[in-house]
Amino acid sequence: MSALAVALVVIVLAGAFVAYRSLAGEPATDAAKGFTARWSAGDDAAAARLTDDPKAAAAALRANRRGLDGASLRATLGEVEESGDSATATLSLRWRIPRIGGWGYDSTLRLRKSDDEWRVRWSPKLVHPKLGDGTRLGTTSAPKARGEILDRDRRPLMRERSVVRVGAVAGEVSRPAVTARGLADALDVAAGPLERAIRGGGKQQFVDAIALRPSDYRRLRPLIDRVPDASTAESTAMLAPSREFARALLGAVAPVTKEQLEKLGGRVAPGASVGQWGLQERFERRLAPVPERQVVIREENVPISTLLTRAGRPGRSLITAIDRRVQAAAEAALAGRSDEAALVAVQPSTGDVLAVANRPVESTYNRAMEGTYAPGSTFKVVSTAALLRDGLAVGETVSCPRTIEAGGRRFKNFEGGAEGPVPFRRDFAVSCNTAFVALAPRLAPDALGRAAHDYGLGRELELAVPAAGGQVPPGEDAVERAAAMIGQHEILASPLSMALVAATVAEGRWHAPRLLTADPRQAGPALAASERDTLRSLMRLVVTEGSGTALSGVGGDVRGKSGTAEFGGGDPPPTHAWFIAFRDDLAVAVLVERGRSGGSVAAPLAARFFTALDR
Repeated sequence: MSALAVALVVIVLAGAFVAYRSLAGEPATDAAKGFTARWSAGDDAAAARLTDDPKAAAAALRANRRGLDGASLRATLGEVEESGDSATATLSLRWRIPRIGGWGYDSTLRLRKSDDEWRVRWSPKLVHPKLGDGTRLGTTSAPKARGEILDRDRRPLMRERSVVRVGAVAGEVSRPAVTARGLADALDVAAGPLERAIRGGGKQQFVDAIALRPSDYRRLRPLIDRVPDASTAESTAMLAPSREFARALLGAVAPVTKEQLEKLGGRVAPGASVGQWGLQERFERRLAPVPERQVVIREENVPISTLLTRAGRPGRSLITAIDRRVQAAAEAALAGRSDEAALVAVQPSTGDVLAVANRPVESTYNRAMEGTYAPGSTFKVVSTAALLRDGLAVGETVSCPRTIEAGGRRFKNFEGGAEGPVPFRRDFAVSCNTAFVALAPRLAPDALGRAAHDYGLGRELELAVPAAGGQVPPGEDAVERAAAMIGQHEILASPLSMALVAATVAEGRWHAPRLLTADPRQAGPALAASERDTLRSLMRLVVTEGSGTALSGVGGDVRGKSGTAEFGGGDPPPTHAWFIAFRDDLAVAVLVERGRSGGSVAAPLAARFFTALDR
C-alpha cells in the first residue's frame, strides 16, 4: 500500500473515532450527568451505584435527604474537566426543604477512571463542603408562641396550662392490646388506633391516649393506675379556664391528623399541634406560629454547626366580642347538664356575641349558633309585632279557648289550658296558642316574614363560624298560617337568632351579630316606638304573671318570652323548650332539646344565668 493510501486510512479512522466520541459523548461527563440526574430525581440508591463506594454513598445520601425532612433536590452540573484518570466539575445544588424553602450552594463532584470506567468518587463533601465522616445535614426547629384568642377586654380565653399526658411508652408495653383496651375503657378513647400506635412506636416513644387537666387526672387516676404498662407525663396545652368554657366555639389545639396534614399542604410538620374545630380551626393560619427553622450539621444526631437560619414569628392573636364574666355565667347556668342544650347572650346595642355555651360538653357541635329549631311561642314576639302593625290593640279581648280549629286542623294550648275571653296582653303573658291562631286571618300571608326580617329572622348571618339566621316562609293555606303564628309550620331559628329577637325589642333596632371585634357593624330599620314599647311591656308581663315567673325573683327589670316547640311525630309529639329574655343591655336565649316546657325548663336556666351574673 502506498504512503498516500495509508495516510487516507489513518485520516478516515481518526474521523470515525471523532464521530463516535461526538455521538457517544465524553465518558466522564456521561457518568457525572448520570449521577446528577438520579440524585436530582430522588433515586439515591441508583445514584450511589454510580460511585466508587455504593454502600457508603447510599447510606449517606439517604441519611442527608431524610435529615432535610425529605427535601427535593435540583443538582446542576457544571463543565467537567478531565485530567488523565481524574475529572472534576462544579455542582450547583438547590434543595427545597419542607417548611424552610429553598437553600442553595456549590459543591465539587470528582470522578475517577478505573478499568476504562468512570465513577463518581464518593465523599460526604459531595453533599456539602463542610461535611465529613460521621456527620450529616439536618434541621432544627425553635418553637414560637401560638396566638391567643382574647375576649373583648383583650384577656386570653385560652392559654398554655398544665396537663397530664396519659398513654404508654411503646418499648415498655408487653401486651399492646391489653394496655390499649385498658386505657380505652378508663379514658373513653378508641382502643384500635392506640394499639396500632403502640405496636408501631419506637422503643422510647410516648404514645398519647389523652391529655387531661390535673383535676380530671386526679379523678381518673384510680382507673389509670390499674392499666398494665400505662404511663403519664407532665406537659402543657392550650386550654380555656375550664373544660366546658365555650368549648364548641373556641375549639381545641391537638396533634395534627393525617387528613389535616393533607389539607394544610405541608405547612405543618407531623406531630405539630393545630386547631381542631371552632375558632382554633377556622383561624389556624392566623393563630399558628411559624417556628424558627435551621439547617444544621449533625454529629451523632447532635447539632454542631448551623448552615442556614429562617426566622420564625409568633402566632397572631384574635380578639373576640366574648365577655369572660358573661361566658362564665352562661356555663354556670348550664352546669351539670348532659342533655342537648344551648345558651347564647348578645349585647343589644351592638350585636356583640358575649357568651356561647353548649351541652353536652363532649360535643363539638355549636348548636347555640348553627342549630336550627322551630322557635315555638318565642316567635310570638314577631307574630305580635305583625299584629300591632295591622292595628291590634293589646287591650282588645281575644278569647283563649282550650282548642280551636283552623283550616280543618285542631290546635290546642300546651297542657290544654284555657283563659277564656281576656285582653290580648293576657294571651301573650300566658302564651295562649288558640288566641294567636284565631288572629291569623287578620294578617296577609307575607306579614310574618316582613316583620321577622326586621327582627333579624331569615337574614344571612356572616360570622367567622357557621351561624343560622333562620327562615320564615309564607304560609300557603289557613293551617300553615295558623301554625306559623305560634312558631311552628316551617319556621326555623337558632338560639343566636332568637337572642337577637329579644335584643331587637330591647334596643328598638336589630343589630347584626358580631363575634370578632373586627366584624363590621350593621343594623336593620328602627322599630316604631309604639311597637317597641308595647312588646317590652308584654314581655315584662310574661315574667311577672305569665309563663316566665321563674325569673320573677331575678334582680333588675327582666323581660322575656317562653316557647314550647313541637317537632317530629307522636301523640303528643316531643317538644323543645325555649326562653328568650333581656335586661338592660343584655339579651339571652336558652334552648333545651326535648325539654318539654319552656316555662318550666328553659326559664329557670335563664334565671340561673342572670343570678350568676349578679354574684
